Amino acid sequence: MTSVESASVEPDLALARQTAQRAHAVIVKLKEMGLPDDLDGDLASLSTDLGDLWGAQSAFESTLVDLLESAGEWEALGDALVDLRATMDHILWHVKKARAPAAKIARYAYRQG
Repeated sequence: MTSVESASVEPDLALARQTAQRAHAVIVKLKEMGLPDDLDGDLASLSTDLGDLWGAQSAFESTLVDLLESAGEWEALGDALVDLRATMDHILWHVKKARAPAAKIARYAYRQG
């Protein structure tokens, strides 16, 4: 059995909860400020993306620290770089997806200000 096959990937439930809490906090903040219901779809998308970006940056940081503190084995370095690349791709996807709803809600905010 290879190390990949024997590796156990456990879900990080604490991080998942924190990510959901961040997304929920964005919704609460903007709804308390009076964001209208017709922007709820944009708010739902934006809050999810912002929460996931927060979670991804946390995972990225953890993986980078693991890489820097590793014993210096090449296989571990390769694994860490693959994990970092996957996280960067995840971040990029959410950044691209969040742009339009962020811009739409920002335009609304500036009209209110």
